[in-house]
Amino acid sequence: MRRLSLEMVQPGMVVAKSILGSSGQILLKAGTELKSQYLLYLKKLGINHLYIQDERISDIEIDDIISDETRHNARILVKELIKNSHSPAASKRGIKLDQQIIKTVSKIVEELLENDAAIMQLSDIRTVGDYLFAHSVNCSILASLVAAKMDYDKKTMQYIALGALLHDIGMAAVPESIINKPGELTNDERATIMNHPLYGYEMFKKSPLFHGLSGAIILQHHERINGKGYPYSLVNEEINTVAQIVGIVDTYDALTSVRPYRPAFYPHEAVEMLISQGEGIFNPDILAKFLSVIAAYPVGFHVLLSNDESGLVIGTNPGFTLRPIIRVLYTGEDLAPHPSPYDLDLSSSLDIVIKKIID
Repeated sequence: MRRLSLEMVQPGMVVAKSILGSSGQILLKAGTELKSQYLLYLKKLGINHLYIQDERISDIEIDDIISDETRHNARILVKELIKNSHSPAASKRGIKLDQQIIKTVSKIVEELLENDAAIMQLSDIRTVGDYLFAHSVNCSILASLVAAKMDYDKKTMQYIALGALLHDIGMAAVPESIINKPGELTNDERATIMNHPLYGYEMFKKSPLFHGLSGAIILQHHERINGKGYPYSLVNEEINTVAQIVGIVDTYDALTSVRPYRPAFYPHEAVEMLISQGEGIFNPDILAKFLSVIAAYPVGFHVLLSNDESGLVIGTNPGFTLRPIIRVLYTGEDLAPHPSPYDLDLSSSLDIVIKKIID
């Protein structure tokens, strides 16, 4: 499969990865042949790229690290929880949780543990209105992936997945006019946003499914080791390790998502920002674990190389996320077909670098 800007997608192309809507419903199934009206509909939803089947890399099979069904069910569950948490009764009785959420996080953890070499390869496709739901699910998946890399046991991973899935539940108490404001926030609006971990923690604490590790994630995921986080300006070991994991994945997923005040950053841009700006903000050991499970250049991205050749990413080298494996297909920026296409491993060709993504 290859990743294409929606503007470059043509009728007749075939969807390679299912597209989910804001309620978790499947808008277009993988294998669907695209029609003009489908493309117009996707544009109205704010979807700006798709994964398309490409016979030139048909030998490269890469699946999402969890199934479409599990991601679909998790999104529906989170949307329902946030909807219920908007009610005045939620602040009194807490989040209305039942065993369904335990089954969901258990399924996420089980699927990740079955995938020994799991690396987050596929860039999530989201509509404009589903940021909070998709973000919550993605953070749960990524946090579980890092937790597995850090050798947490299965039960602890489930508590981490639960806390990450609910980490932004307190945003239900923040007016949508503030959440979706495209301009700069006022001091009062910023204070309201900065209290969402407290709102979420108080709602979760009243639930019969409350657990301290999950609660620490909700309360502390915006704390930073230099003391410049919120709500309590904690430093270093005062911040629970599991909250530090979610702090990193929350930042990464937010950077790679479209927000009202800016476009999404590419995965490699977000990775480079975390590396360059993460010192003194995130625990370096946890950050290194995170970087080992994320693809800075996911499979299907089209990249231009410093030797003026270009092609599609077909693999990621563990430990060398910024130097993937490329199937070289073109020469020059005019994208003339390469006379002899070949695979190039940038981890062993150190004289060649990626200049930019061709979208």
